[in-house]
Amino acid sequence: AGIASCSALIVVGTQTLSRSSGQWKRGGIGAAVILSCTVFVGLLAQSKMVPNDESLPSPDSSLSLGISGDVFEQTDLTWNVLKSFSILVVKQGVGSMHRLLAQALRRTQNEQEARHNLAICLHTMSKAWTFQPEQIETWQDSTAILEHVKAVVNHSVDMQQWTLDTATMSKEAGVFSAMALNRFKEAQAALEESLLILNSLESSNSSIHLEVRAETLYELGRVFRYEGNFSRSEESLRDSLRIFYRLARNDTNIRHKVAATLHELGVLEVKKHNLDLAATFLQQALDLRRTLELESQSMDIEADCASTLHQLAAVHVAQRPPALENAEVLLKEALGLNMQLYQRAGTLKLKARVAIRRGDFNLAERSLAQALELYFELYGENASHINIAAVKFQQGTLAFQREQYEQAWDRFSECLRARRQVYAYSQGNHLEVASVLHKLGCVAFVQKRIAKACEMLMAEKDILVQLSESSERPERLVQARLTNLTWLRKCAKEVGDDDKVRSIIAERAKIELDEKLRLSTETIVPSSFLINPCLQRELLECRMAARQYALSIPQKKEEMRQRVNETLT
Repeated sequence: AGIASCSALIVVGTQTLSRSSGQWKRGGIGAAVILSCTVFVGLLAQSKMVPNDESLPSPDSSLSLGISGDVFEQTDLTWNVLKSFSILVVKQGVGSMHRLLAQALRRTQNEQEARHNLAICLHTMSKAWTFQPEQIETWQDSTAILEHVKAVVNHSVDMQQWTLDTATMSKEAGVFSAMALNRFKEAQAALEESLLILNSLESSNSSIHLEVRAETLYELGRVFRYEGNFSRSEESLRDSLRIFYRLARNDTNIRHKVAATLHELGVLEVKKHNLDLAATFLQQALDLRRTLELESQSMDIEADCASTLHQLAAVHVAQRPPALENAEVLLKEALGLNMQLYQRAGTLKLKARVAIRRGDFNLAERSLAQALELYFELYGENASHINIAAVKFQQGTLAFQREQYEQAWDRFSECLRARRQVYAYSQGNHLEVASVLHKLGCVAFVQKRIAKACEMLMAEKDILVQLSESSERPERLVQARLTNLTWLRKCAKEVGDDDKVRSIIAERAKIELDEKLRLSTETIVPSSFLINPCLQRELLECRMAARQYALSIPQKKEEMRQRVNETLT
């Protein structure tokens, strides 16, 4: 039993972390830590005593105990046996072990020993996990130990060893998986596991537990948006907002999290093309953040304001017709504020989009180059990240506008490879993939490579058909399908395939008819909800009075205020 316990802690040592040269390294083995831990467990095995979480072994306390030579000998013997048969391998700071040995060691533990060893792992992981989204220097070390964190959390869930620290660690692992690695399904699983742990805690209604729950729901809402699941995203974000509002009554420091959630709801509505609602949420977030900025001159709040200005600019760009001048003013203000690297890169990317729309291709090229350089600094030049793919897409669009078709094909192809890898969890059936396939089809068409154009457009069509069967935004997909068929008809005309042309025309007509029927069904209003014509006139008069007041000059504000009050009365 003593040797088994020693072996178990050696395994813990090889699979967790140790301090080496002032930095945490995956699988590294600190001799003092492992020796003290194994000796400590050997003594525990002899005394049949397991300490609580607050008395986890430390190098200094363990070595100060009176230890018999037998325990050291047993530790050395176990270590040498495991290494001699390559069951335990340590090379260049990386440790690994055979899975059968791991199972055997777990089987030799009783429940009390297993819980104690798991507590050691959780304690070690919580000390080693230093990820902070706004501190990019923590990302590299977090990548090295992410899988260890996820494994320890999974074990704690299996053994129902619930703690708030475990829930927080699982939440942060989910944030990192989504933000740095674009592994959205893994992020979703980690965040849902965090909620499971929080639901199982006895004091789940305390303020600190509610705050962690709201933060987890907020991050889960963002992940659902990345996945294109807008209904679940809105549900999670609104649940988060309700909790933050509740907590903000007693703690004014929570207000910045209220602003962050309002901001995220605005971003979601931009994606859903509900631009008026998006502008409302974003303006509320900006107003609250500017109020907080006056109370505390924090660079973090300034960066948050810049982020919201960026999204408001995106609303102006998405309008029909686009308000490009307003967008430029907001982007200029945002770039003048302190912000994180990824925020500045995103703002430069949007600035390039505006420049392309205005025909300033040189400015667009410079802005995209700067954005790409910042993203490379963040994620690495060979990373398949959605932000890098988005820049490649815009570079392709810019090259296409300049009639540089070979360069456009290369940039769109790089974007396609990255997006297919990012959205591999859905077999590539994502609107972002379909959009770049469409661009590739357009480039091939103008290059007179009709066969290649048909190949790209048919691949786009397959994705759009798959998405239309379960989409929450049928109107956007209908337009994408009609545009796709228009280009397929051009290809068929180019090769003289009249039968194909007639087939495509018939298919377009059917899609348009189905969409008209859908809209007519959705717009039927029950008679009980019809507005009385007199009431409707009164509503319009109130609206007109309020509009006149809003547009009136300052000298006539008071006069208009009285007229508005009379009208409303």
